[in-house]
Amino acid sequence: MRLLLARAAGIFGELVLTCGVVLTFFAAYGLYGTDGEIEQQQAHLATVWTEPVQPVAVSAGEPEPEPEPVSRMRIPRLKKSWVVVEGVSQKALKRGPGHYPETAHPGQKGNFAVAAHRIPAFFWDLDLLRDGDSIMVETRSAAYVYRVTERLVVTPEAVEVLDARPGERLLTLTTCHPKMANYQRLVIHAALEET
Repeated sequence: MRLLLARAAGIFGELVLTCGVVLTFFAAYGLYGTDGEIEQQQAHLATVWTEPVQPVAVSAGEPEPEPEPVSRMRIPRLKKSWVVVEGVSQKALKRGPGHYPETAHPGQKGNFAVAAHRIPAFFWDLDLLRDGDSIMVETRSAAYVYRVTERLVVTPEAVEVLDARPGERLLTLTTCHPKMANYQRLVIHAALEET
């Protein structure tokens, strides 16, 4: 009987260990394994960057169209750059940082707000930004320099972080916080400094 219990405990321990290893690999793939796919998608977006954006109307029941590139963004402190796509659906955010459709466009009065996943390919190190750091945004017609003015951690329901006072020209970046969790949001505010 003892021998049977010992063998059962050994088998159970091996199963738990195997599950732990599998889950570790799954988590690592989620963080790093998709980088190649993301790089391909970003490269494709960069090649279509020069093509004019054509608005696409979607009827109920039709598949969601491919997210369109709307701008390019570069953050020197993070040594990162991306093509920003229109929309914040899961499909859009798998391709790159996404522009909240109800917010302003780069350089316009209001708040140009962008969300991205907290993964190494996107906003993983967003918390390293400091006041005064520059964020460059390029559209097909102009280039803009924003300067970081504020960092906040809020709940996901705090949608007021996307607002702007009359006359302001802001950029807001949002991502999950802390890393590998999503119960808070890290918010970076920046003000337009130069066009």
